[in-house]
Amino acid sequence: MNLGLKDKVAVVGGASKGIGKGCAISLAKEGVNIVLCARNEESLKKTAEEIRGIGVEVLTLCVDMSSLNDNNRIVERTLLKFGRIDILVNNSGGPMAGTFFDFKENDWDKAHNSVLKYTMRMISLVTPHMKKNNWGRIINITSLSVKEPAPTLILSNIYRAGITALSKSICKELIKDNITINNICPGAFKTDRAIELMEKVAENENITIEEVEERSIKNLPLGRYQEVDEIGDLAAFISSESARGITGTNIQIDGGISTSLI
Repeated sequence: MNLGLKDKVAVVGGASKGIGKGCAISLAKEGVNIVLCARNEESLKKTAEEIRGIGVEVLTLCVDMSSLNDNNRIVERTLLKFGRIDILVNNSGGPMAGTFFDFKENDWDKAHNSVLKYTMRMISLVTPHMKKNNWGRIINITSLSVKEPAPTLILSNIYRAGITALSKSICKELIKDNITINNICPGAFKTDRAIELMEKVAENENITIEEVEERSIKNLPLGRYQEVDEIGDLAAFISSESARGITGTNIQIDGGISTSLI
C-alpha cells in the first residue's frame, strides 16, 4: 500500500528489536528513512542492514533513551543527516513488573525517566521542527494497562497512563500545525518484555516458563501471540495522510483481550 510517506524521516525508539523494529520496518516499506535508536549496538547493526535492504537510508544511534544528552544527540544527528524529522515513534522498554510495595523510590525515578520523561522530552525536542514543516506524526507505544491497570504492573500503569494524559492534553494545540499524536496499546506480543513478565509469573508460581506461555495462549481470544508487523502496519497507517484527522487517541491492538469500553 502506498501511504504517501516516501522520503519522510522517522525517529524510532527501542528500534533494534521487538515492537520498535516492527514499526521501523513497516515505515521503511513505505519509503520512510529511518533513525534507529537503541542501546544494543550489535542488534542495531543487524536491524540496520535488514532495513537498508528495503531500499531506504538508515541512521543508527546507540543511545540511552532516558538520557537528556542522548535525547538531544538523537535530534541533532537526525537533522545533520536528513535535515528534518517527520515521524516520532516513542518506544521504550517497560519498567519492572511488581506491585506497589515491591519498589523503592529509586525504582519509581527510573521508571519515570525511562517512560514518561523520555516521551515528554522527545516530543518537546521534535515538535519545533515538525511545526516548521507544518506536518508531523507522533506515536507513543504504551500498553493495555492504560485501559485496564494490571495488578503486577504498577509502574507501567502509572507512567504509561501519564503518556495518555499528556497526549490528550496537547493534541488540540498540535493539530493546528498538522501534527497528530496517538498512542498504540499492544496486547500479547512475544517480545523480550513479554518473556520477562512470563519469567516473573513462573518464579512467583514455581512453574516453568513453558507452562506459563501455554496457559497464556489458551487464554488469548486470538489463540496466539501477535506479530510485531501488525503494530508496525498500524503505525505506518497512523503516520499517513489518510489518518490526518486521527489524534489524541488510544488505539488498542490486542486480538480482543481488553474488556474495556473505552
